[in-house]
Parts: sequence; structure tokens; C-alpha cells
Amino acid sequence: MPLSGLPRWDERHAALSMCVGAYFAVRLAQLLVSPLVPSLRGTFGVSRGTIGLILTGMWLVYACSQVPSGAAADRYGPRRVVVAALGCTTVAALALAAAPSTLTFGAFTLVLGVGAGLYYTPATALLADRFDDVGRVIGVHRVGSQVAGLVAPALAALLGARFGWRVAVGSGALVAATCLCVVGLRGSAAPRPAATATDGGTAVRPRALLAVLARPPVAFSAALAAMGEFAALATLSFLPAFLVEHHGLSLSAAGALFGAYFVVVAALQPVSGWLSDRFGRDAVTGTLFATGAVGYVALAVGESLAVAVPAVALVGVAMAWGPPVQSRAVDALADAERGVGFGAVRTSYILVGALGPAAVGTLADAAGWTASVGLLAGVLGFAAAVLAGVHLVGRERRPRGSSAFGLWTPRDDGRRNE
Repeated sequence: MPLSGLPRWDERHAALSMCVGAYFAVRLAQLLVSPLVPSLRGTFGVSRGTIGLILTGMWLVYACSQVPSGAAADRYGPRRVVVAALGCTTVAALALAAAPSTLTFGAFTLVLGVGAGLYYTPATALLADRFDDVGRVIGVHRVGSQVAGLVAPALAALLGARFGWRVAVGSGALVAATCLCVVGLRGSAAPRPAATATDGGTAVRPRALLAVLARPPVAFSAALAAMGEFAALATLSFLPAFLVEHHGLSLSAAGALFGAYFVVVAALQPVSGWLSDRFGRDAVTGTLFATGAVGYVALAVGESLAVAVPAVALVGVAMAWGPPVQSRAVDALADAERGVGFGAVRTSYILVGALGPAAVGTLADAAGWTASVGLLAGVLGFAAAVLAGVHLVGRERRPRGSSAFGLWTPRDDGRRNE
């Protein structure tokens, strides 16, 4: 029975459930690579910097896929693009598992980035069309990604130790194929309005997209997201290796702590979204970034399990920044801009954030882990300081209830968008 024939409540929450599962699948395929970095280095004989460059390439392609995926969703419907994303992810994960060399592994990683990049923007547009409490829904949706982060280290350790890294990476294809069947057979095919020259669809010109990104509230949201993404992608890529090499943990212990990191992030996604709906996007975001800066400092200067456990938890708290920051961007976009417009925002901040793995990996090779993790502390500390400064300056200079400097959206002034 198609979902479009179900009552409104059931259709909305069935769509949300399938999106959570689909996000789990595409993110799992990506995250299975990070816990296997030591095995990959052994097989291909490459440095941390090389692995970092490969992962940066994946995230760059992921970023560049956001606008095309939004345009495709506006033209063909978001469910079809989600199905295409799952199909591409399945093929890429299988190809990665069979890669015979560093070059082919890197090439297939780029294909994986395309598959994963096609997914998120259409799914967000689909959910934003169905729910009013966007912050909370984005938080619930992102739980799929964080649960993938929890499962990936355990799955990689279990399958990698018993069957080798190729089977571990290939398991992501099986999960993606399963979700592909579910979404393809049960997904809602409700049509979306046709694109026009102003609706954020395929008819929007690059100049119009740049005009959207140039709006101060949108640009500020994208800048905050870029700093958060820089830290997030570097952490995803190197946290297990860092815990092994800097803190002296075993591979299994590092994998367990990497999984615990995702437990914290997953648990706080809906909470941070709800708090941002209630208390404001910037207050919640600034608190999260400041907490993460403290966690990274502790990781950089400490060298034991006793320090690593609470520090990783603090970093996990910070990585719940997605719902408040992404909701901030959505608040600043008109309803008709949420396809390509939100895709353009994601492209801009992921392009910057994708530099994280390469920067941290190269700095770790050149100056050690303390310097590279200290860089992440500095990035989040700077973001928190900027938010605090903007809040203080704005409170003193803007008229009550206004959005002076164009940096605040109506939600930040305590008024819900109409």
C-alpha cells in the first residue's frame, strides 16, 4: 500500500523512519573505512596523510553532490533521489571491498562520496515538507547517522579480525542494498511542485544560488557549520588511530571508545534540536562548541584512558551541533528554496569541512597528534567565541526584537517563523 494513501500522521512518521534507516545505511558505508585505517595502511603501504587525502576527496565529492541532489529532488521527487543514493552507495561499497590498489581504492571512495552526497538534501526537504518542528525532526533524522557511527567500529572490528578489511567494508553494501529494497518498495512517491525560476529547483541559476548564500543569516550559518564539519570529519577519520597511537589504547579499546562517542552524539541529536527550538539556535550552538573545545584540549594534552574517556564524551557533546546549525540555515530559507538552497548551504560548508581529514592527517605526520588535535580545539573555540561576541554586540546595539546586522533569523529573536 503506498504511503500516500495512509493517514497524515502515519505517512509522516513512516517517511521519517525510512529516512533514519536510509541515513544509517549510507553513513555506515562511509564510516566503516575509518576504524580500518591501520589495516588499510598495512595493505597498501601508505601514510596517514595519504589516507587523509583519500577521505578528504570522498568528503569533497560528497559536498559537491549536495546542489545536484537538491535540484534532482525538486525535479524528480526526493524519494527517487534517495533510492538513487542507496543504489550508488551499494555499488561503491562493493567496489571498495574489491579494490586492488591505493589508486582504485581512492577512486571508488569518490564514488561512495557521490552516493552518500545524493542522500541528505532530498531527505531533509522531504521531512521539512511534512513537519513543522524542523529542529527536532532533523535531530531525529540524524540519529541514523550517529547509530551508524556506533555500529561501524564494532562491525569493522568483528568482521575485520575474522575475515579481513575487505569483508568489513563490503558489509556496508549489504545494509545499503537492504534499505534500497525497503525504500524502493514502500517509499512515498508523492509529487513535488515543478521547479520554477525562483523556487530553488533546477531552473535556478548559479548567480541566484550565490545570492542565497550571500545573505548574512545564511552565510553566518554556513560558516558555523563549516567549522563544526571540519572538526567532525577529522574526528570521524582519525579518532580511533589517535587513541591507539597517542593514548596507547588497544585497537579494540579504541573502537569501543569510538562507539561510545557515537552513543553520546546520537543521544544528543534530538535533544540539541529540541533545545534550539526552545532556547535559540545560537545559544545552544555556542555551548556545544565550547564544550568540544575543552574536550579536544584534554585529548591533546592527556595520554591515558582516564583522560580519554571524559574527553571523548565532551567531543561527542559538541558533535550534536548539526540540528541547531542546520535548523538555523533552514529558518533563513524560504520554503521554496529548501531543495537547492539547502543543498548549496551544505555544499559550501562541507567543502570547507572536508579539508579536516587532510589537514589533521598531514599535521599529525609533521608535528604529532598534540598539534593536530589542538588545531581542532582552536577551531571550535574560535567558533564559540564568535558566537558569544556576536550575541553580546547584538544585544547592546540592536533594537529590541530586531535582527540587526542581518546575522539573526526571526527564530533567534524569539519569534517562530510564520
